[in-house]
Amino acid sequence: MSSLPLYYVRFLKPPPKECLVGQHFTIVWTIESDLSDQTYWETVPITISLQGNSRLGLRELNANPKSNSKKKAAALQTKPYSQQTKVTLARDILVFFDPLRGGGMVTKLVVEQLPGQPLPLGTQVQLQLNMLLSSNDRTTSQHLVWQNTYQFQSQIWLIPAWSASILATIAKQRHVEVRESGDQAERILTVNRQKMIRIREDAIQSIARHVWDCGLGMCQFLSEYNLDSNKYNMFLELGKHRGELE
Repeated sequence: MSSLPLYYVRFLKPPPKECLVGQHFTIVWTIESDLSDQTYWETVPITISLQGNSRLGLRELNANPKSNSKKKAAALQTKPYSQQTKVTLARDILVFFDPLRGGGMVTKLVVEQLPGQPLPLGTQVQLQLNMLLSSNDRTTSQHLVWQNTYQFQSQIWLIPAWSASILATIAKQRHVEVRESGDQAERILTVNRQKMIRIREDAIQSIARHVWDCGLGMCQFLSEYNLDSNKYNMFLELGKHRGELE
């Protein structure tokens, strides 16, 4: 197994459980170690990918990150969506993790219909956001076990995050407040290169919110060595300090 450290894309504020297509919402995210005791101190290009419906895309709203004025920030929050600076609409958009910002990256997003045949009013679709390392900055092929996980600059393995499911509705009314942010996220593992396992974790500051590195290491060990499940019906994982297998 690789000796490179593992870092996680992690939601501090996940996207909402429900939203209207055309309604903006904010996510807060970071890149940190297993126990959240160390932030990665390099700028990292991250792709936010919208999954679930090929006729919907994603757009980042420019919140003018150079401004530190509380008055300007408050004015921006009340500014109509149509008057805010917008960038290209796409299924995959590029953002950057900047560790010098502190407190997590605040990204304002909106889901919109892509050009072409529009979805009918009242249509509801289940969507997910996937935040992963940008394809131009991957120094290896995909990890054998951790889905969409790649090495960044041959220094770390960067494990991506999926949001919990988002129920999006096509409606005329868009300028309403998001009712509730989500409180969970997902990781995806591949076992025996065929079966996928989705692990749901809480988006809270707690060491008990997710499966630790040592548990993920055991999954990798079982997958790589393809142990006979008929011969071994019980496995014991012992973790110590940084989560290394004992």
